[in-house]
Amino acid sequence: MQIYNISFHGDSTLVINFGKGIDENTNNTVHFYINILEKKIINKPFILDIYPTYNSVVIDYDFNLIESFMLKIIIKRIISENKIELNNNNNNKIIEIPVSYGGEFGPDLLQMSKSLGFSEKEIISIHSSKKYRVHMLGFMPGFPYLGGLDKSISFPRLTEPRTSIPAGSVGIAGNQTGIYPFSSPGGWNIIGMTNIKLFDINKSPPNFIESGTYLRFVAN
Repeated sequence: MQIYNISFHGDSTLVINFGKGIDENTNNTVHFYINILEKKIINKPFILDIYPTYNSVVIDYDFNLIESFMLKIIIKRIISENKIELNNNNNNKIIEIPVSYGGEFGPDLLQMSKSLGFSEKEIISIHSSKKYRVHMLGFMPGFPYLGGLDKSISFPRLTEPRTSIPAGSVGIAGNQTGIYPFSSPGGWNIIGMTNIKLFDINKSPPNFIESGTYLRFVAN
């Protein structure tokens, strides 16, 4: 029996929580039920959007078209009727992201090297040796929140965020690493840059990276 909790945020958002923190098994569960719910209810007129977080499925709905208690009943029935099968997902898909590390492309790599006691090449080697789970997309269109960063190169956010970080910048903040799809203010430590366009509104789907898959950074 799948353990979960359903709560409501405001009058038009339902949240199905499957666990706590950043955990790959929990995120697998999230994406399994995302796929089920999209097949079952995404085309219902009262459903506005369905999307994942690290450990939850979020459903935005039109409260003028359905009562919250009725939506909760529908969701509970769908979950109870669909036993989780984690083998039926896209976990084997690995996207390779080419990265130019250091120098003008990674202005914070040198400071990280001095503080962590690793050479820049060692940090690059560690960062590019891992397979990263795309737990979710957020913050801005196409921004991947990745799990799997080696703890040895974990590094705190900048004390003063930059007013502008170039599109394609690859950064580290705490135990996470990610890529900026667009130029944006931000406080992540920038260690490199990719020329891959992560979000293109003219393409279908517009996201180059899908939530629930994996990626690997490849040093240029």
